[in-house]
Amino acid sequence: MESSAEALHIAKVDFDDAKVLADLALIYQDLTRTMELCKRLEKLIDEDSQDSLLVESLWSSALIRYVRCFTAGKRYGLNPDILKDLPGEPLETHQWYKNLRDKNIAHSVSPYEQVEIGLVLSPNSAETKEVQGVATLAMTHVCTDRDGISQLGRLAGIVRKKVVEQAKDYEKKVLEAGKKLPIDELYKTATPRITAPSPDMAGKAR
Repeated sequence: MESSAEALHIAKVDFDDAKVLADLALIYQDLTRTMELCKRLEKLIDEDSQDSLLVESLWSSALIRYVRCFTAGKRYGLNPDILKDLPGEPLETHQWYKNLRDKNIAHSVSPYEQVEIGLVLSPNSAETKEVQGVATLAMTHVCTDRDGISQLGRLAGIVRKKVVEQAKDYEKKVLEAGKKLPIDELYKTATPRITAPSPDMAGKAR
């Protein structure tokens, strides 16, 4: 049965304030996903999960989602100073999570990931002392403890509230600017939906 409701038509705008508002919407999604990932990790820790692959994957994803909210480039990036009025040491805590993401996940240049090569020697009691083989000793940081996970989730939640406040301000700016545009031109470019990108768009920037 067809709906009697008329489809909403959305006229896309790409002036600066609209672009920032779009980026804030994406940042909100990333922060929400960070919170969800941390909740899932807390549950796994409480259940004493032995699935280290799942734990590491969720933790890596949580860090990536959180830190990229503060990375400027193709999209608007939050300033860490958004945290400075919080009690404790919020900027230092934020930087610690960023370092984990930058040095341990994005790049393998952190003491949290180590590999050493050693020579296996014959026992002291052996008649002949000799090198018998090669040993590879590896240590990889899988995930922080439960407190660290909970703290990241709380931090993401606080930042998300601030993002909502920013978004409301930009919504007002976009609406005010939009009301000044030629209405007929807006209707000509309006579309009722967003089109999903094709596979060949994966390597292209927005």
